[in-house]
Amino acid sequence: MSDRPDAGTPQRSSSAGSRTGLSRARILSAGMELLDREGLDAFSMRRLAQELDVGTMTVYGYFRGKDELLDGIVDEGSQVILRLIAEAEPQGSWRERMRQLMLGIRRSHIEHPAIVELRYKRPLLSPGALDVTEAGVRILRDAGLDDRTATTMYRMLFVYTFGYSAFGPGAGSAGERDQALAALRTLPPDRYPVLAGAAEEAADSMADRSLYELGLDAMLDGLEDRLDRADDPAPKTEP
Repeated sequence: MSDRPDAGTPQRSSSAGSRTGLSRARILSAGMELLDREGLDAFSMRRLAQELDVGTMTVYGYFRGKDELLDGIVDEGSQVILRLIAEAEPQGSWRERMRQLMLGIRRSHIEHPAIVELRYKRPLLSPGALDVTEAGVRILRDAGLDDRTATTMYRMLFVYTFGYSAFGPGAGSAGERDQALAALRTLPPDRYPVLAGAAEEAADSMADRSLYELGLDAMLDGLEDRLDRADDPAPKTEP
């Protein structure tokens, strides 16, 4: 549902845009910054207009409503990921290309945590989001997987990446590590003997950003092994 009083086709005013220096690109950039800073719940067309120092209806001249604007923000982030894939695709194996794609998605989540919140609270079926999915499934189809297996495996890799972005260490991981360690050190050892004895190690793992790549490589290793076994001829049986 649109949050605009009149959800008809936006009527852009070039004269108004030239006076304010406004453009779709500028609105999308400001929208992403606002989302990253204040979160999705605080985001509105009125709040964005205040950020841009223009009237709310001026923003509606470029986007019909908040949903269209949010889709545009996701598409902008998706294009960055796709550029990384385009650079890696010509010379890389399917494994290298898929790794590059997942790292690009992960990097996008780190730089713009609002994307994670958007993905969590609303379906992302905009062209840009679907372009990334298309690229991922195509890589796995090129590896020799059928449609069902390729889409399933891509989903597994994406959900792992998204889940790590949502629940893994963020930008303030050093502070998170100290907080976790302080909490773990208060655990009664009679109830939590393992965690109490491994408080330092557990706190380190909660703040270790490199663990994402460790898990990603383990998943890709398993998929690569599955493909290798599928390529091997059936073992001969003795009569």
